[in-house]
Amino acid sequence: MIGLQICKSYIPASSLRVSARKRSCSCILGVLVSALCFEVVLRPFVADSNHLGVRTVRNYFEGLSVGHFEADGLGEIGSRLTGNARLRGAREGMIVGDSHVVANAVRDEETMGSMVERLSRSAGQPLNVRQYGWHGANAPTFLASADSLIRARNPAWVAIILNSYNIGMNALVTSSDWRMDVAPDYSVRLIDERPHRHGPWQTLRRLAAHSVLALGLGRRLALFQIRLAQESYVEGTASQKHESRLDEQAARVPRASVLGLKRAFGGRLLIVYAPQLLGPGHYSLEPIETELQRLCAEQDVAFLSVRAALEQDRKDHLRLSRGFHNTAPGVGHFNAVGHRIVGEQIWRYLYTHFSPPIRT
Repeated sequence: MIGLQICKSYIPASSLRVSARKRSCSCILGVLVSALCFEVVLRPFVADSNHLGVRTVRNYFEGLSVGHFEADGLGEIGSRLTGNARLRGAREGMIVGDSHVVANAVRDEETMGSMVERLSRSAGQPLNVRQYGWHGANAPTFLASADSLIRARNPAWVAIILNSYNIGMNALVTSSDWRMDVAPDYSVRLIDERPHRHGPWQTLRRLAAHSVLALGLGRRLALFQIRLAQESYVEGTASQKHESRLDEQAARVPRASVLGLKRAFGGRLLIVYAPQLLGPGHYSLEPIETELQRLCAEQDVAFLSVRAALEQDRKDHLRLSRGFHNTAPGVGHFNAVGHRIVGEQIWRYLYTHFSPPIRT
């Protein structure tokens, strides 16, 4: 019988600690080097800078684009520039909405506001167009911002871009922006749920804004949050599992929104309905579009739906007005085609129904 003797070597605890520290340092160094590489590689695609009053935002997760904003203290990040020179003495129009109006996914000259400007100038009735948008915003945000927008700009007309998400349940329950309570008489109480602009969290956010890696991760997280909120809204609406009190309020949101917007913007108001399209299918007629059109007619508010124009362009040219080369087909914000169609429809409505197509 052959005995096997296993010899165990003795390693001092101090040597183990030194080895562990070396491994930790190597790991930390690897993370830092990787982060630095991402900072360098992402810089051409992700940026958020403010220079001489113009804020530059680079976007990569829906197409590749660079947007510029006049940091005038209005809207979420200012007025979206259009790529066209501002004309001295020309009337101003205004387009207000959610992230579709922020339009980070397209270039300045591809925005709906830029299209309205070019068409108006070609028609001999030149306009300067301001675009103010908020990511994930709903009707309460537009109502809460109305006074400051009107006082600062006094626009000849205001086109509010709405979809079912803006005037549904989410207008009551959002936890990151303005929301509303709607009474049985359709009066509205606006509630500010925006994060505080001061404190440790906001300080951390300002510091993180200097890192393109942190900025890119933050934007991706925000995109996921918005998408999850939209899917939750659609699923909740389909299953009708909301609390009865919220159900009753949600049914009042469209009328309360129309009444509130009319009071806020008066005769210069144009409500533009842009249907959602969560995939490559057709733009079907939504019940909320029919209801919104009826409410606007009842309240003598100008109303425009761009659904038919989007659908017709898809049939005629076999192309999608939403989505980009790096997204699923038809999913996401309006691309350059969608912005062009919406801009054309806004100008056509102004030219046809307003005489002249701008108001004093």
